[in-house]
Amino acid sequence: MSGPRRKRSRILKRPGLTRRTFLKGLGFGGATMGSLSVMTACGSDNATPSNNPRTNPSEETPPRDVQFLHGVASGDPAFDSVVLWTRVTPQTNDGTLTGRVDVFKDEALTDFVKSVNFQTSKAQDFTVKVICDGLQADTVYFYQFRSKGNTSRVGRTRTTPAAGSKRALNFGVVSCSSLAHGFFNAYGKLAQRDDLDAIIHLGDYIYEYATGQYGGVREYEPATEIITLADYRGRHAQYKRDEDLQNLHARFPFITIWDDHESTNNSYRDGAENHTEGDEGVWAERKAIAQQAYDEWMPIRLPEPGNRAKIFRRVQFGDMADLFMLDTRLYDRDVEAATPVNPLEGAASDPNRTMIGQEQFDFLINGMRNSQAQWKLIGNQVVFHQWIIKPGLNNPAPGPVNDLLAPSGLNGDAWDGYGAERQRIINALRGSDGGPAINNAVILTGDVHSAWVADITDNPNQPIDAAGGYNPVTGQGSVAVEFVVTSVTSPGLDVPNQIIQAIRASSPHIKHVNVTDRGYSVLRVSENKTSCEYWTVSTITERGGSEQLSATFEVSNNANRITPTLP
Repeated sequence: MSGPRRKRSRILKRPGLTRRTFLKGLGFGGATMGSLSVMTACGSDNATPSNNPRTNPSEETPPRDVQFLHGVASGDPAFDSVVLWTRVTPQTNDGTLTGRVDVFKDEALTDFVKSVNFQTSKAQDFTVKVICDGLQADTVYFYQFRSKGNTSRVGRTRTTPAAGSKRALNFGVVSCSSLAHGFFNAYGKLAQRDDLDAIIHLGDYIYEYATGQYGGVREYEPATEIITLADYRGRHAQYKRDEDLQNLHARFPFITIWDDHESTNNSYRDGAENHTEGDEGVWAERKAIAQQAYDEWMPIRLPEPGNRAKIFRRVQFGDMADLFMLDTRLYDRDVEAATPVNPLEGAASDPNRTMIGQEQFDFLINGMRNSQAQWKLIGNQVVFHQWIIKPGLNNPAPGPVNDLLAPSGLNGDAWDGYGAERQRIINALRGSDGGPAINNAVILTGDVHSAWVADITDNPNQPIDAAGGYNPVTGQGSVAVEFVVTSVTSPGLDVPNQIIQAIRASSPHIKHVNVTDRGYSVLRVSENKTSCEYWTVSTITERGGSEQLSATFEVSNNANRITPTLP
């Protein structure tokens, strides 16, 4: 979601999707890529003998001159492997550090599985990533890093079910954690759960702003807007020292994707709203810097080793679910349309404008069609369903007539600004593109700091089924569902409830809206249905507080439409 937008003076900021913009739209008044992160396999060649290495260390114990200040993490689990991550903080930034990670089947660290040695240096900012393979499917493991006599905290992780399994799955789903706006109590509450397979983070894991520029509860490190490689590394390091985030990383594997604030506000392939070319360097270099820091500091498994620009990927959970993580920001996105979307400009209906690009489109559609999984989960950063300002009867399509008569959307930064490409996806889901229809697609979205639940259809105001119509009572005409999760801390939409209700009146496909509460969601996936629970926290201005289940919505197997349920 748009944060404050910079005026060219770089002194003042103006807001993005503000109350005034909302009402007006409704008619109401220099660095290189550097060295790649070390990814060491955890196979038998590197394993120590199968006795407990805590009493038989494979290394000598020199003076304790390193620390593990940033916790541990795991990510991108597979049925036989998982990424293990930490950062070793040395007394000096010179030289190389070595150590190992030990893996066990019990939290007491007595049932030893294997060890793997690692090496890291200044080139990777002393971060460590290990792909630990040779593991058993659907199994909980515990791990601990060691270097120079010091040990990290103990982490817990879990591999995914193997092919053929249809075990029910549970995911924590989060997005948008602005440290300056408060404390990560949503992370803290999730870390107290014991019913999750993994955490799906849909982006805006960090924010790039300077202290006081966007939020004032906590101060940033560094205090300035992050631009250089050292800046981005420092901001990631600050986030990784937060106790609630550390506890959550240590508890469950993360599956992450970036949105815009991991680089800068409203970023896209060739630029960003919050980047001043020249004064802030070359955009291509700043983007590469942000991607390098992300790869170093996040427990992510690159689908093409060495290619930090490409992180869209599939994570499989047996035959129950495939999770497709999309990059709707940096890989192949054109500049956003205006907000609100002006249909006379024709941007949304331009077939040449892209949010994800052809390569990623093929990855998604072909991947879903070839998937053996019952459910196809799509990790998507920006809102997919329409936010209707002006209802219209025509489907979004190129041409001046349709530009005049089609519905206009509120948010040009979301899929409303890329309507032609969105329509191609809807056509594929329905099977009207020449291929088979795709059932049980569930879109998971962050970005907008608020909760929304919607059916996915061509045009929710078109009553004729044959023309892409939609029946808001029965849900007939819906091809998929979307669960938009609220933010961990980032501020919601400052608009009156009557305006939200006006949008809903023009948007019958929207089944739920909450623009005020912060929190997280729990996605529960089973053979009969997939449900999304919306949990809210009582405060973000101080650590702690309580939580409450505010709403639950579900989609039945092969229904492709929302059915509301009581909390």
